[in-house]
Amino acid sequence: MSLTTLPTKALTPLLTLFNNHRTLITGSAVCVAAVFGLSVLSDLIEDYNEWYELGPNGIPLNFFGYIAQKLATPLARTDVRDPIGPYDLAKMSKLYGPIVLTPFLDDMYHDVGEDGEAGLRRRPGERPVVPGYVGPHRQTTQKAPAAIRAKQDAFLHDLAAANPALFEVKPSSLEGPYFNAIWIKDSVPQRDEIKHLHGEFAHPHGEGSTHLVLSLADAATAIEACWAERHRMSGVGNLIPWGFVMIYAPRDDDELEVWKMFIVVSARYALGGETEVKMPSPASPKSSKKN
Repeated sequence: MSLTTLPTKALTPLLTLFNNHRTLITGSAVCVAAVFGLSVLSDLIEDYNEWYELGPNGIPLNFFGYIAQKLATPLARTDVRDPIGPYDLAKMSKLYGPIVLTPFLDDMYHDVGEDGEAGLRRRPGERPVVPGYVGPHRQTTQKAPAAIRAKQDAFLHDLAAANPALFEVKPSSLEGPYFNAIWIKDSVPQRDEIKHLHGEFAHPHGEGSTHLVLSLADAATAIEACWAERHRMSGVGNLIPWGFVMIYAPRDDDELEVWKMFIVVSARYALGGETEVKMPSPASPKSSKKN
């Protein structure tokens, strides 16, 4: 029963109470609203500061950039650590071509696990902490040491130097001019999926994590072995491909070798799978070859 349907006699005590204590009741309501508002504002400021601390990226590092990524949040995916759940493989093959189902990792890595099966080994330990912002997409724990981060940039230049007709290193267009990226040269034919990225197939971030594009088969393997997770906007409105993932920052030289492998696998996929990608000398961990 609503107040409008209550008998007048039932409402009278309430009205009398309000009239006798109008100032107190009104003031209390204002105080409750103010406290609630301050709590919401405090949470907003704390969230903004956490977002801001992630550093420069492709989104303006100001309140407008923060609001923009907040508005995109309802569209973003939350199943970024599910290896294959989001995929309709038949539809993906039609969208990107059969190459999207090619496991390039199989040609690159041959560790043998305890079960006797060859394949990508599991990344040791827990996954790093990755805040759930649409952008920037960064990890806040288990960051790469400065020496490893320098080796990442050096490898991009070495890979481009070993394949001068295929690749070049220049500032990222996806992250703004803050980080170097490796690009397929404009003179090299590109599939539509890669054209949509303007030929930029991999770029490391300041803390050592790296965005790159993989085949769906390799993306699923990398995610399942805890080396990666998808970007929250992967496959959403075709902004970025389904195989656009973040490889976690290498913590030591051993993990750096695995990271190099992912860069080369990404390069082979971006080129369409038929073009040989030469590894810089000394080679690590195994030279790329044609399918």
